[in-house]
Amino acid sequence: MKILVVDDDEYIRQIIAEILEDQHHQVVTASLGSEGLEILKKEADFDLVITDRNMPGMLGEEVIKVAKLQCPEIKVFLMTGLMTKKVELAAKAAGADAIFDKKNYIRGNMAFIKSSFDNKSSFFC
Repeated sequence: MKILVVDDDEYIRQIIAEILEDQHHQVVTASLGSEGLEILKKEADFDLVITDRNMPGMLGEEVIKVAKLQCPEIKVFLMTGLMTKKVELAAKAAGADAIFDKKNYIRGNMAFIKSSFDNKSSFFC
């Protein structure tokens, strides 16, 4: 899969990219939502976008909405360090295909990527 990872935290961005690359995915990274959307506009062949929620200038929900407008078939996952019902509802309303807790992801809980991508319905973990 070709995956775009958007996160303003360089350390988190690098860890997630390394995890995905170790699983033989092609990964492109962006440090801001606007940068990620520019990349998506230029390279429309991504299978998946994974975006952080809280970033300077643009929330992850905005990234999701624009990404889905640009590429309606693309899967977009929202990751957050603060999982709440409000965040979950906002992600769903924006069109997220999945939402996950960033800490669990980094700890190696990776099975959701394949199952969420292959699953036709939304998968929130």
